[in-house]
Amino acid sequence: MEIGTIKNLDLYKKVPSDLTERTFCGAVISVGCVVLIVYLMFAELVLYSNGSLQTSIFVSYLNAEEEIDIRLNISITDKDCDDIAVNLRHPHGHTENLPLRRSQAADDCGLVGALRVKKTPGGANWTGKRYKIVPTNGGNIPVNSPQGWVPPAGYTPPDGYKVVEEMKNLKMNHVIHKLEFGPQLPATHRWEEVLPDSGTPFRALEGVQRDYPVTLSHDYHMRLVPTNFIDQNKRRVDAYQYSYGYQNFLMNTPAGIAPPSILFRYDIAPLEIRYRYDRKPLYHLCTMMCAIVGGVVTVAGVLDKILFNTQQLIQQKILLGKDT
Repeated sequence: MEIGTIKNLDLYKKVPSDLTERTFCGAVISVGCVVLIVYLMFAELVLYSNGSLQTSIFVSYLNAEEEIDIRLNISITDKDCDDIAVNLRHPHGHTENLPLRRSQAADDCGLVGALRVKKTPGGANWTGKRYKIVPTNGGNIPVNSPQGWVPPAGYTPPDGYKVVEEMKNLKMNHVIHKLEFGPQLPATHRWEEVLPDSGTPFRALEGVQRDYPVTLSHDYHMRLVPTNFIDQNKRRVDAYQYSYGYQNFLMNTPAGIAPPSILFRYDIAPLEIRYRYDRKPLYHLCTMMCAIVGGVVTVAGVLDKILFNTQQLIQQKILLGKDT
């Protein structure tokens, strides 16, 4: 095959240099074209290195053998811890006593700590009552009745003793400093991109304060949504977002007005939200780089041609006007 025949296959025909012309407008467009290409290529490289966030929702099945961590810090204002009984109850009657501590503020009762419970609906209950173990033959000397003690379900006192309740008419005003479910979210994850409001769905009750001048019971009903994060290194963190509803009430019973309480009830949604960072393949980056260079150069060439032809047309009009 002759060289001339091969040359006929050339799609990029060349123009002799002596037939080209350099213009000031073309120089400005060329500089702008290079700057734009560098900027777009750098932005695309940053997007490729950071990856993109993918969100998906799918059906989740509860496994009662799994466990959930609960971290909480709640204060009942202006009340003595001796007047408060606290327990954690599960659907099958299982009851746990929660540790109470007296905060640094005077007459402030607080509940601080972390619990691990089964992944089933449940709740915690603070009531204005105190339980004591006293002799059945009279007297009021408590036996093995520590501060904040609550008798477990099915509890039987020792022979010769019984469990009595002391009702307290408390207002149960309180402040929720923290209430989170699941593990502590590590700071290495970029939660601010996933949660623009600084993680509020994971701490929906943080900072909530109830302060009423009358005695009321407070009921919080929370819906937990399992959520997991998978970063670029395939590390997975499981957490729980939650929303809540609130109501207050005064409960009447045949024996009179029931002691006030604070109830935290939660159930788990049958859905799971997954946030996953995915990095696009290398060929996608190469394709975008070629598209940027080709697109910018093509558009710049069209713009330069339009401006050049317009300039030539104006010059011709001026010359024709002088000749007439």
